[in-house]
Amino acid sequence: MDSLFHFVFPIIAALAARVHIKHPVRNILIAAFLAVAVDIDHFIGIPRVTTTNIFVLVIIPLLFVFYAFSKKKSYNLKGLSILILIFLSSHLFLDIFTGGVGLFYPLTDAVYGIDFNIPIAWTNYAGLGYEGLLVSSLGVGITLFFLLIILPCYYLDHIIVVMERKHKSFWKAVKR
Repeated sequence: MDSLFHFVFPIIAALAARVHIKHPVRNILIAAFLAVAVDIDHFIGIPRVTTTNIFVLVIIPLLFVFYAFSKKKSYNLKGLSILILIFLSSHLFLDIFTGGVGLFYPLTDAVYGIDFNIPIAWTNYAGLGYEGLLVSSLGVGITLFFLLIILPCYYLDHIIVVMERKHKSFWKAVKR
């Protein structure tokens, strides 16, 4: 998927989910900028797998979430960390449907992708034929991408509350 889509669509989804009511728009823009910054490979000529893998787009954001929920960090930082995780992991997800990703790079160079095209062909009464796609990988990817962004954004405050509760329980268990 192109860089503009990775920047604009998460912003639209977050605003549609009304994230901006309890969280600054600045957080949405920061997360969207990071989601498009991953596509730096398009501009500097490095292999796509270098930045589009599970380690860069999921593990590093998870570490930031863990940091944000450690000790007594601000509510805004917690929201920002979850938005970054949502935006970056959804970037990875969408790219799986649009050309594939080096999911486990640098451990392996294998590229994983989903090709989900359902062709359609028919002939009308005048004998004119048509061939095309009823459903494409891009359409499926965008639909699922929308759900993966809009739902967590909509429930962002609930996610923060649950994670705060679980984080406190985790630290209590570790201290015992």
